[in-house]
Amino acid sequence: MNNVLGFLEAKLMPLAAKTAQQRHLGAIRGAYVSFMPFIIVGSILLVISSFPNQTYQQFMSQAFGESWSAIIEIPFNAVFSTMSLFIGFLVAFRLAEYYNEDRISCGILGLVCFLILTPFIKVAENGGITVIPVEWIGTKGLFVSMIGSLIWTELFCWLKRKKLVIKMPDGVPPAVQESFAALIPALVVMILVLIIRIAFENTHYTTIHQFIYEVVATPVRHYGTSYFGALMTVFSITILWSVGINSGSMINGIIRPLWMENQTDNIAAIQAGVTPPHIITEQFFDMIWMGGAGATLSLVIAMLIFARSKNMREVARLGAGASIFNINEPILFGLPVIMNPIMLIPFNLVPLVLVTIQYAAMKVGAVAVTTGVFIPWTLPPVISGFIVTGHLSGSVMQILNLLIGAMLYLPFMRIVDKQYRAAEITSSAAADNTLAKQE
Repeated sequence: MNNVLGFLEAKLMPLAAKTAQQRHLGAIRGAYVSFMPFIIVGSILLVISSFPNQTYQQFMSQAFGESWSAIIEIPFNAVFSTMSLFIGFLVAFRLAEYYNEDRISCGILGLVCFLILTPFIKVAENGGITVIPVEWIGTKGLFVSMIGSLIWTELFCWLKRKKLVIKMPDGVPPAVQESFAALIPALVVMILVLIIRIAFENTHYTTIHQFIYEVVATPVRHYGTSYFGALMTVFSITILWSVGINSGSMINGIIRPLWMENQTDNIAAIQAGVTPPHIITEQFFDMIWMGGAGATLSLVIAMLIFARSKNMREVARLGAGASIFNINEPILFGLPVIMNPIMLIPFNLVPLVLVTIQYAAMKVGAVAVTTGVFIPWTLPPVISGFIVTGHLSGSVMQILNLLIGAMLYLPFMRIVDKQYRAAEITSSAAADNTLAKQE
């Protein structure tokens, strides 16, 4: 095991560190972090409108009218049906921030280029009104939005570095200088994007959106959100945490676009009154990570009940409060779990087992599939299971997960506990001998 840890530390740590610092992945992560509060607020409103209880629905209809749910879902639809617009702006904004370039200009450019690539439809029966179909400005357009913003911002910044700008005389306000400096690079980028749009209009795909969705996004989403993809997701997070790399935000930031459309499909199914079609969503993992990476709340429970050493019981007591809210650094570094050859075995094993059991339970219909509603990652277990599934079976699944995790952690915890206990007895005996000699 020490050889394995040595290999991980020597090979994975530098790779993970470079990945975490990679500017494009960082821009995507930063965009989602900035937009996440609005996603959560929209999801809370969806929970209020779609809470699966007939008595509740009847009461709300009588109190606020039959159309109350449609009204309260307006903010939710405003967020989810236009998500690609905001993400495109924010990705460009964050990447420009990395280059210390004009963030607003890059953000607007990313948004404008996305709209250039998005087909506008003229509705003849409504007097020739031109509309933008929400199909491609929601979650289905995220790939074009994100990747496009990265490319257009890179090209924009490269053109500015090559001095392809309009220079203003001294004394012109900085804001005006920035605006004119962006003119030529923005023009070049927009012409290139227009050429791309025209080129795709002459293919059977007709738009770059359709091409990306069929050729890239759909296959990647299929494998990335499969059972195997779920196993690889949790293993990637725990194996990097094993050498002290906080990998949750990094891995989630990469995979979140794949989850997003599954969640949108599930939300649409809930609104239509049918069973959600996708098992693997971000909320599926929210039900697994009880206590944080490695599902360490199970370890805390095992420690509180079975630990005999003072050291382990003290760590459990100190870390229990934070673990309830899915913060496990006190346990990971206090026990420790990180770089501990014994504890790292269940730390990596438990999430794989829980994913397998939970996936099987949802597959056969024993547990409700997650609805796609977003929740704060600090929401305590059992409560979170009920909210993300809209069913008590979600809470029951989390309780079962906690018990299974505790049983898997227990044999390894006892080994470490005995080591601590033996060290405490030796230390106590040595202290007694020293005291006896002094007397």
